[in-house]
Amino acid sequence: MYILLELGTGENDRLAILKSFILEIASLNEVSVINIVIDKRDKDEKFEIFNTAWRTLLQRFENTISKRNFPGPTNSDDMGLLFPDHTDDKKLRLLVRKMRKINMIPNQQKYGQGYRNQPLVKLIEDPNMRNSEDSYFIQAVDTIAYFLKQYLEPSTYLRKKGGHKYFEKLEPVLCKQATSGDPLGIVRL
Repeated sequence: MYILLELGTGENDRLAILKSFILEIASLNEVSVINIVIDKRDKDEKFEIFNTAWRTLLQRFENTISKRNFPGPTNSDDMGLLFPDHTDDKKLRLLVRKMRKINMIPNQQKYGQGYRNQPLVKLIEDPNMRNSEDSYFIQAVDTIAYFLKQYLEPSTYLRKKGGHKYFEKLEPVLCKQATSGDPLGIVRL
């Protein structure tokens, strides 16, 4: 991934660099981005944002691998690894381990009411935590997350400059199979 720009460091220049970076990410045929958004405003204080967000992302990741919805060649034995930014590392590791044994998901109508256990089987290792300053991939994800936030709740500056629409430029790499409820595949909770 190369971006060659001779620009200063003003706001407009930084936005131009970020736009170029977004366009570069969007051009990567082998990339697929799953987005989870939790609107905290309508959740009570007992709602566990961390666990809910990670459980949802892990389940969508598992489903996407299982159903072979990631781009590129597919094999029936495809597996996945996670490389998240450092977060509550122990809490995430324990959640993944639990979901490998117990992963209760709501039944779809064809199965009747209630829940069924669908443990994670496509995730082959505990999450491999990284510092974002040391990982271009995590920096790319941070950039995508920033523009998703601006897409949903734009700042005055980005609205004025049109930067709030940069997330839409990622459309070629968005994993729209993650949900049927959003044209860009944004899973909203």
